[in-house]
Amino acid sequence: MNRMEKHVKKILDHMQSPPEERQEIKDELMAHLEEAKQQHIKQGASEKKAELLAIKEFGNPGLIGNGLQESLYPYQRALLYIIGIAVLVFGALFYISMTFALGEAEPIWLLVQMSIGSAITLSAINIAFMGRHYWSLNVLVLIAAMWNGFNGILAEQIPGRQAIFFWGYLVLLILLCILFVIRNSYYSSDPNTTKQTRNMIKVSYVVNIIFGVMICAAALFFTYGFMIFAGFTWILMVPLSSSIAWLIFFKFQMKLIHRHPMGAIAVGFGFLVFASVSPFAILSAI
Repeated sequence: MNRMEKHVKKILDHMQSPPEERQEIKDELMAHLEEAKQQHIKQGASEKKAELLAIKEFGNPGLIGNGLQESLYPYQRALLYIIGIAVLVFGALFYISMTFALGEAEPIWLLVQMSIGSAITLSAINIAFMGRHYWSLNVLVLIAAMWNGFNGILAEQIPGRQAIFFWGYLVLLILLCILFVIRNSYYSSDPNTTKQTRNMIKVSYVVNIIFGVMICAAALFFTYGFMIFAGFTWILMVPLSSSIAWLIFFKFQMKLIHRHPMGAIAVGFGFLVFASVSPFAILSAI
């Protein structure tokens, strides 16, 4: 790997582009650098000096990479930072409130909350790596949304206006998570397709995410019911299994949406029905 290739790699380290698009950007950047290098060679510079001059004129790789990231994927990195930091802040505030208002400290809950927030923040820092793994990044953010949906159940224990504040905070946080997943999924689609196809892909993602939200909301509702009547037992995994199954299913659904966006809506609806019926079938068989 020569100096110019290393320079281009540093630029790409600031971007979340998928492999195909990444290669196109790399080829284009290398072409510009090679053109500048040949210009300097024609002016009498040695090959080594021409490379150094071309790289110097090209600019700082961090500035270029961040510029391309914001141009191709506007606000995605910032949105990821906001979600990660918001999860961390909620963890600190809610933990203090639980400790003083209820006299109950839950270090395991705090550990989970801070781990999720830290993972999302680190993903924003390492967007070049995590951004290329769209499904993994989506799952991480969706887990944050589901976990903070569960936190809404816990927020009911906080007395007075604090509970209203925490509920509003969580609703906004969950909406940001859903917005990020839809945008991130859309950006994983082929940018070279027609505008009509990309619009269909966007609609398909929105509808499929809504199906997922419905599944997860139902799972949290029944989990809350089981917690009230049965406490923390293995039976909690019955409703939660629907959410876990949907997270796994969404990986295959992303591929289908890219190929057949409207057909993916029908498949997503079918899975919604399946995920809704399965827990009742399991419980009746127990």
